[in-house]
Amino acid sequence: MADLIVIGGGLGGYCAALRAAQRGKKVTLIEKKKLGGTCLNVGCIPTKALLYSSGLYAKTRHFEELGLSMEGVGFQWPKVLEYKSSIVSRLTGGVEILLKKSGVEVVKGTARFTGPKVVEVEGREYSAPHVLLATGSQPAMLPFLKGLPKSKVITSDDVFELPALPKHLTVIGAGAIGIEIGSVMARFGAEVHIVEIMDQILPKSDKEQAKALTKLLKKQGLKVHTSTAVVGVVEKGEGLEVTIKEGDVESSFSTDLLLASTGRIPLTQELNLGAAGVTTDPKGFVKTDEKFFVNGWLLAVGDVRGGKLLAHKAVHEGLYAMENLYGDGNRRVIEDALIPDVVYSEPELASVGLTEEEAKVLYGEQVKIGRFPLMANGRSLIQREAEGQMKVVFGEGKLVGASLLAPAAGEMIAGIGAMVGAKMDYHRVEEVIFPHPTVAESIGEAFMNAFGEALHTVKKKKKEGMVRKDH
Repeated sequence: MADLIVIGGGLGGYCAALRAAQRGKKVTLIEKKKLGGTCLNVGCIPTKALLYSSGLYAKTRHFEELGLSMEGVGFQWPKVLEYKSSIVSRLTGGVEILLKKSGVEVVKGTARFTGPKVVEVEGREYSAPHVLLATGSQPAMLPFLKGLPKSKVITSDDVFELPALPKHLTVIGAGAIGIEIGSVMARFGAEVHIVEIMDQILPKSDKEQAKALTKLLKKQGLKVHTSTAVVGVVEKGEGLEVTIKEGDVESSFSTDLLLASTGRIPLTQELNLGAAGVTTDPKGFVKTDEKFFVNGWLLAVGDVRGGKLLAHKAVHEGLYAMENLYGDGNRRVIEDALIPDVVYSEPELASVGLTEEEAKVLYGEQVKIGRFPLMANGRSLIQREAEGQMKVVFGEGKLVGASLLAPAAGEMIAGIGAMVGAKMDYHRVEEVIFPHPTVAESIGEAFMNAFGEALHTVKKKKKEGMVRKDH
């Protein structure tokens, strides 16, 4: 009999299983599809592989400006997918080896509760004192799209097996997934429409930065429609006709393929949670306390418990859940504001903490905003990636948030998150020495800009409360 059953072999589940095994526990992990879950198989990793390939291809169009000669540059979609698959296989294979060497029993099949602490897989029962749910989520499908052919209406799960690239792609939903996949297709030559019902792309992001990214996406050839609803989709010839409505104005266009990117729903339907005495909310999410317990024996982490549906959040929840269950008794919780968000667009948009809008609700006039444009940064100019801006948010003198629209912003945001978590004030953050020349040094300039001390942009007029006070 195992000490712990983990249902779901995605990042949250397998990382929790490894941590429990490190604590000397006997673990059984149940996975119905492939180890690595959404992230490794049809999410984070394959998407970024396609973004990398398409990004390099897009950059070759500007090589002559760098004094380079590139003749006959092209791409072969099957080989792009082959490259993607090789990365996925290497990582998922690595997970399998790690679990095996850690002594975790891996069971393939669909888990179904037959009672508290007891699950059935392919006719065989497994039981343990504790069970961890980490079953993840799947793309949601808009009801009015369900009657259309699956060959013409896809979700993000289907993108990575497309036999050929579409000439025209329509994306419903301007979240991270929609923007990233839309960018891939546009770089490879497709005409892309992105339709978002809210008044900005990435609706929960900093408004100023979202607006700036929208302009850049349009410059890259994507047709972005905000405050726009899809009011009709019908088959027309070999493709689809999409009708959209912006305000009182309707218009239509043809598309080869439609990508539904309007959120995700938890994978709880097959678990038979009622037999375990567990209920879900109306959307199917499992409710837990802040230590990830559903009740005394059941825990849940990752997408299945809601909140931000992010792989790195699931990993830390899995680790913290195991520390809360088997650790030293100290409470491990996730502070949602410190979970970074990254959109792997060109440039990337990475954020952590509060947006300007959120900070003003909490701190009112005690908010200071620092900005620094990448067009004033040497490294960005050298790399021809100077379209972007570093933006930082201070509340009552403390760093409370940041939004970086910059190349490799995702690589820089964790450091800012640590500063936000430490509640560092301006005197502390100005002591951080960024190497030169780097894109990251623009963050230091943004810090100084918030307090009227920027060196490489025009200084703000000094106002009361805007000038740094002595230590």
